[in-house]
Amino acid sequence: MPIDDHDRQPSFPAPALTGARAFCLAAIFLARGAFAQTSADVTLVSEYAMRGVSLGSHPALQVRVDHDFDAGWYGGAFASPITLYGRDQGLLIVYGGRALPLTSRLSWDAGISRTIYLRDHAADYHEFYAGLTLDTLNARLSYSPAYYGAGRSVYLDLNGGIPLNERLALALHAGLLHQSDDDYRAAARTPVDLRATLAYDLDDWRLQAGWQTLIHGAGRGFPRARALVASVSWRY
Repeated sequence: MPIDDHDRQPSFPAPALTGARAFCLAAIFLARGAFAQTSADVTLVSEYAMRGVSLGSHPALQVRVDHDFDAGWYGGAFASPITLYGRDQGLLIVYGGRALPLTSRLSWDAGISRTIYLRDHAADYHEFYAGLTLDTLNARLSYSPAYYGAGRSVYLDLNGGIPLNERLALALHAGLLHQSDDDYRAAARTPVDLRATLAYDLDDWRLQAGWQTLIHGAGRGFPRARALVASVSWRY
């Protein structure tokens, strides 16, 4: 499944909160009524940051639902309240693909995702992605023909996990975004986002806290994400 670069925060704008709450309740009832291959998690994040830029300065409540099918096929959806172009609204990402092992340690996955902004549909876009996972290391390449409704983009996503004990792990992320349109190149050089977090698992709960940064700026006027990030998740 797509790596959580849309990481995967109580005061929400009313329209955004309504959409996220409705999706959250639907996801929980779906998970209760479906087969064991369906899972859901609800996360409260201090700030929703995607690829080093902020999509909301307030904490946000997010929900994700995943379902695994036969022969390695999967599908899922992610929802969160956000702020885009100065407007409070909801974000919905739907995705699907296939993941299969190559060896006992190495696997591949590929698929497509669609990002939908509930009040700015001109910025909607889809991405095709493919990646490899070796133990706790993952590399994924994503391509969009119209990123945020504009030019083509390629995003290289690198992730790794280092177990520290049975419950605690260090999660590392690096991402590089290249966009083809001239306006973006004029606004900023190729941005690189970095993140390091500590994750603590306790039964169905996960607590995370860490640091993130964006090198070379966000471009297009998007604000940088805060350096410190924290979240708490409940997996159903």
